[in-house]
Amino acid sequence: MNPRTPFLRQLALQAALESLKECAPERLTKSCLEKMNREGLLQGFVAGNSKIFLLAIGKASLPMTRAVGETFGWERLKGLVVTKKLDSEILPGTGLKVIEAGHPLPNANSLVAGETALREMRGLSPENPALFLVSGGASSLFESLVDGITLEDLRNLTQKLLCSGISIEEINAVRSALSRVKGGKLLREAGDRECLSLVLSDVVGDRPETVGSGPTVWKGGNEAEKARRILNGAGLWEELPVSVKETLALDARNPSVGKPPSRARTVLVGSNRTLCLSVAGKLRSRGFSVLDLGSSLTGEAKELGNRLARLAKDIQESGNPVSAPAAVVSGGETVVTFESACSGVGGPNQEVALSFAIEAAGFSETVLLSMDTDGIDGCSDSAGGLVDGKTAERIKSAGLNPRRELENHNASVALRASSDFVITGETMNNLNDLRILLVGMPNG
Repeated sequence: MNPRTPFLRQLALQAALESLKECAPERLTKSCLEKMNREGLLQGFVAGNSKIFLLAIGKASLPMTRAVGETFGWERLKGLVVTKKLDSEILPGTGLKVIEAGHPLPNANSLVAGETALREMRGLSPENPALFLVSGGASSLFESLVDGITLEDLRNLTQKLLCSGISIEEINAVRSALSRVKGGKLLREAGDRECLSLVLSDVVGDRPETVGSGPTVWKGGNEAEKARRILNGAGLWEELPVSVKETLALDARNPSVGKPPSRARTVLVGSNRTLCLSVAGKLRSRGFSVLDLGSSLTGEAKELGNRLARLAKDIQESGNPVSAPAAVVSGGETVVTFESACSGVGGPNQEVALSFAIEAAGFSETVLLSMDTDGIDGCSDSAGGLVDGKTAERIKSAGLNPRRELENHNASVALRASSDFVITGETMNNLNDLRILLVGMPNG
């Protein structure tokens, strides 16, 4: 290995971790609340001593809640926090109920969380304002199903959707059609009270109604009919149980109606764009020429890995579209399409990394970090992959065929064999995917 390559690997990982810390949910939420307070936009929450109803759902619910408790005072909060992983140290001595629910597949606690939230909101006094904290992962962690749909129905459908290669926006549209809380339905229970939703986006485009399936963001239209179109387009309709087909068919003919509460607001506190800008700034300060590809890269994971390898080659050979030493930063969300039942161990970011490593074999002073900011990529315990021009060779030396492992969606096994996987543990953040491509060594 070129002696400079380990240093480039360290630079990529360091920039990512530093920016994740800078964009921590607690910090972003507190900054947002402080700004809103300075601008006089929190009068309904800071005036008086009435209790604030808090509902926090998603992978970042605990740190976001801590920012709220330190801002308004823990004694004023009542409500519910729904999380994937419980950390009692984050909410010391509060009266908030905390539920640990299922992700990526919903479990019984996901339904308990949804029913508990509906029940508590219906019992609120009119003077209690409602504060909602929504982050990625809420779609699975928080649910209340329409009549006729079982948890088993939902779990099976979710598994099929996750393996289908369709976008998270389409997946959430289907889930909303079978839910009593998604698609703004939870907001209907708020009545005529002050409502504020703070959203940490993990989706391309940062549309609040897509994050966590938008339980507190009003959404009109015929959800059931849209779900039917998506399922037919993905070739999944015929595989559905009769209960799901009948429910969607009935609701498509009789869509629910209503109007949004007049005192509801939604504010975006952070996104993948926030993270990418932070990373770009850090790499620029370290002497790299930065090419920012934006936060909306989507598509098949292995195809994106190929494209990034071709881009690295262009930078090396012609200095186009940016001259070395170059840092190419991008975000977004890729997918993995399974031709049959889900198999293999890995995730989209590891497939991006393995595909890149195959196409960039032999490249000098070139590394790619591709990671999921929540620390869990797909069905593995890795956050992603950190690869270079010798990765494919190391995989072969371990007795594996990198192309075959890619075809079998077994990227995690291949990257572990070459020691090119990234482990962060669950970060309690969720700002979508991050990719850092470094080509060439900066002076000094």
